[in-house]
Amino acid sequence: MGWLHILVTAASGIAAMRAAIDRGDLDEAARQGALAGPAVIEQALAAPDRSAKLAGIAAAPLAEDRAELLEPLARVAGGPDRRVSVPAAAAARAIARELARRDRPDDIAGEDVAGWRDAWLSLARRRDRWIEVRVLALDVAVALDPKALDMGWALAEPDPALRRAAIAELPLPVPDALRPALGEAIVKDTDPDVALAAAAMLCGDVGASPPKPILDALGPGGLARLKTLVTQKAPAYVLRDAKRCLGAR
Repeated sequence: MGWLHILVTAASGIAAMRAAIDRGDLDEAARQGALAGPAVIEQALAAPDRSAKLAGIAAAPLAEDRAELLEPLARVAGGPDRRVSVPAAAAARAIARELARRDRPDDIAGEDVAGWRDAWLSLARRRDRWIEVRVLALDVAVALDPKALDMGWALAEPDPALRRAAIAELPLPVPDALRPALGEAIVKDTDPDVALAAAAMLCGDVGASPPKPILDALGPGGLARLKTLVTQKAPAYVLRDAKRCLGAR
C-alpha cells in the first residue's frame, strides 16, 4: 500500500506540473515540482513528453537536494530535443554555480561531484550536440571543478564559440602555466574574436601582475597580431584590456 501511495502521489505531482506547462504557467510548474520533491522531478525529467520534461527543468533549481538532479539534467541536455536540452543545461548551470558558492554539504560526497563533473564535461566534448548546450555544459563542469578546464582541448575545438567560452572560464589572474596557450591563440586562431578574447584575458593582468611574463607569452608574433586585433570592433572593456600589453611594451 505504501508503494502504491508513492506511485499515485508521484503521478499526481507530474500531472500538476505538466498541466501548468501546457497552460503556459512556468512558475506554477516550478512550484508544483518543488513541492513534489526531487524524486518526482527526476521522474518528470525522464518522462517521454516535452511538457513533463520542461516542468522538471523549471522545478529543478528550486528543489531540495537539487544537486542530485545534475545527472538526470545531463541526460536531458544530451538528448535530441533542443527545446529541452538547452534549458536543461541552463538549469544545471544555475545549480552548479550555487553549489560552487558555498561549502559542500556533508551529504554530498566528492565522488558524486566528480561524477557530475565528468558527465557534463563529456557533454561539452560532444561535437554532435548544439553549441549552446556544449558551452553551458562546460560552464557546469568548471563550476563543479575549476580544474576540469583543459585549454589544450578547448582551443583545438573547431567551433569558435566553444573556444571563446573556454577562454572566459579562465581564473583571474591567469595562472602562469596557461599564459602560453593564450599567446598561441592570439597568434594562430583563425577567428579574430577568439584571438581578441585571448588577448584581453592575457593582457588584462598587466598592472596586477608583472608585465614581463605576460609579454613573453605574447611574443613578437602575438604583439604583431595584437596591433591588428585592437583595430576591430569589440566591446570597449575588451579593447581596453587587450591594449594593456601595447602600453606595457
